[in-house]
Amino acid sequence: MASQNHDYSIPLFSGTPPPRLGWWLRPIVTVPARHDRQATCMENTVCITPCCAAIFTIIAVMLFMFQVLDKAQCDAKFTIQAIAVSPSSATWHVDFLVKNPSSRYSIYYEKDETAVSLGALSAAVLNIYHEPKSPSHTAFSVDFVAQGYPNDVVFQQLYIKLRAKHKTYGDSYDNAGHVEIRCHNITRSNENVDKIHCHSSFTKLKILYGRLFANSVSVSYANANVSTADWKIGFVAKSPITGCKVSIHTLNSRLVRSGEVVSKSSSPSSSYFIPGDNTEVVFEKVVTPAVVGDVIWDSQAEIMFGINTDVKHLHGILLVACSNIPVKFTTEQATEEVVGSLLGNMRRCDYIYQQSLA
Repeated sequence: MASQNHDYSIPLFSGTPPPRLGWWLRPIVTVPARHDRQATCMENTVCITPCCAAIFTIIAVMLFMFQVLDKAQCDAKFTIQAIAVSPSSATWHVDFLVKNPSSRYSIYYEKDETAVSLGALSAAVLNIYHEPKSPSHTAFSVDFVAQGYPNDVVFQQLYIKLRAKHKTYGDSYDNAGHVEIRCHNITRSNENVDKIHCHSSFTKLKILYGRLFANSVSVSYANANVSTADWKIGFVAKSPITGCKVSIHTLNSRLVRSGEVVSKSSSPSSSYFIPGDNTEVVFEKVVTPAVVGDVIWDSQAEIMFGINTDVKHLHGILLVACSNIPVKFTTEQATEEVVGSLLGNMRRCDYIYQQSLA
């Protein structure tokens, strides 16, 4: 049989050729099949590099976002709803509506740790009230007694400090501090409340993550004709957020009024710490013009405390100043004895921390 030769021709492609892939769509490297040969170390490295780069990029973006969130300012908005002033006294009642859209700032409405001042006038907080209205809104009211009895219609500035904390991502604990509210154009009248502007800001505690307060005052006379008396002032250290345990011990102290030293402490000093976050300081023979019903506003206690904590390397000296401690004098009905006590809530003290006296 004669062989036959068959010639097959490939028809020409008449369509449009597929477009060539751009360089950004081409693979960086092609890994050979398993049955072909083993991939080299360089080929494997090139393959996993994009994955590692993507992971590191995501981590960097998250860290950047956490840093931005940690540094975000407290944007709580305080709006005054009403103001009422007692016509027979210097007692103020102020109603606020608080909008705090940030869940990372917590505000605590507590009587003991709330501080109020009316312009240059000191004030004593009598009562605090708050009620949540929604997840981001709170009704807040404060009652306080202001120093003096200003009857004029001069605009005042209202300052309020509330305990607060800031939740952070980078630290293992929350930042303790306070929210300071400043309201301008305050008057004794309830009119033009909508013209009052309030601003708030968060301040982080510098050291100790705690606070120091003058929490009690005790003054007693045999009768109202005695011009001097012993003052006993109690102090307490608090660290409600971090739980830091603090022990304080009085080293030196004095009582100042109108810039003059009226007494020095008779409290004994020693070289050791007595465990406890509270102490009492006694000031002897303080000249006190006691008139029943009067309030002495301008007393300032200046104390040097030795301090010890359960935090490593956090021990040393506190230079403390508790200013404008209001002391009200009343008469005991049973004994007719004139006594003085702290008016309102605890008084917040300022302090400077030093590791040593040098």
